[in-house]
Amino acid sequence: MHNSIAALYDKIEPDPWRAGAGFTPEFDLAQQKVLAAKSDQDRIQVLGSWFQQFQPCLFGRIAAKWDLISYCWLTEPDLRATDEAIRQKIQDARSEWTRLAYDGKKSGFVIIAATERLAHANPDANLLALATRLCELYLLQEIHPNRIYTDEIFLELPTPERITWRWNVGANYFGAAADGRWWQDHRIPGGVGFSMNSVGHLVKSTVISGKIGELEEALGISGDHPSGRSKIGSLPKALEMAMRTIEKAAPTPWGRATELLPLPADISTLPVHPCPTTLPSFLTQKNYCQYQGYYHTDETVPAEYFRPDVARPADVAPKQLDFTYLIEDDILNPDFVTTGTGRRVRDFDSDSSPKGAKSSGRRASAEEFRESHR
Repeated sequence: MHNSIAALYDKIEPDPWRAGAGFTPEFDLAQQKVLAAKSDQDRIQVLGSWFQQFQPCLFGRIAAKWDLISYCWLTEPDLRATDEAIRQKIQDARSEWTRLAYDGKKSGFVIIAATERLAHANPDANLLALATRLCELYLLQEIHPNRIYTDEIFLELPTPERITWRWNVGANYFGAAADGRWWQDHRIPGGVGFSMNSVGHLVKSTVISGKIGELEEALGISGDHPSGRSKIGSLPKALEMAMRTIEKAAPTPWGRATELLPLPADISTLPVHPCPTTLPSFLTQKNYCQYQGYYHTDETVPAEYFRPDVARPADVAPKQLDFTYLIEDDILNPDFVTTGTGRRVRDFDSDSSPKGAKSSGRRASAEEFRESHR
């Protein structure tokens, strides 16, 4: 039987190291504003500004800049409510994100529990238990540390055929406890949260929005599809942004938690060669298929985040991670479809539709897609 969020919240203890060390100035300022905000809209404004300036993930920065993130805020009264009430609030926000993603209006989703207690929480077993339970109420399944869990997101082409794609979306933990610690890149002002961001959806929705924007401009129509939105109009371009993100990892006294690797002497040994995009000079000698991380960037709740260590522990070994989900179209690399290009889940072209069949024009719900593609 699971402990409730309210019961787990009462077990959270203050971080003894934080009491003396405090927070970095820019983080402390944003956190104070988040905790003092009186409305979700004020919190979104503060956090969006934070993402744009201090989030090392460039996809997160871009999504924040172009208002492509949906949010679910949990305050102290929420956390002291029943798990049923918390789950319902999260699922309502999740459904809204799914709905907006269909139209390309959102690609990211952030769930954040922001309270004074969580902002100063000790990263221990108690916080780990709360984080995993919170994720369970979101993904509606049992969650274990050091495993990869995904949500899903859809995008519909706004034409009579209503072609639709589906992507897996990774869920990743962030916490205020990261500020000043070796895993600083996963800090978030206000408490604890989960961030979901689909690069593949961002790319395809950018292309669609850009083309619609060009059409609106040609017709003299004032629409809401800026043609230059994220400027990430292809997966190879997304590769460059992903490499830049790893390159921007926080330089801590213990090194970077993630880092790019040099190219091998023989690039023909890489699964993709040559590089499918023209990289800036500071990246041309870097491996564009693999990188290194002291935590797994795809794992939802890394256990390493819930240790009191400020310095990177000696027993945390580097892991070999990859970029190939963005560029390797291979039968042995299904992530290229499920995470990169997207899988078509609706396509009424002449080859796939019964002869004479016509689309009803009804938009299928995410729940219907889940049931029909299990």
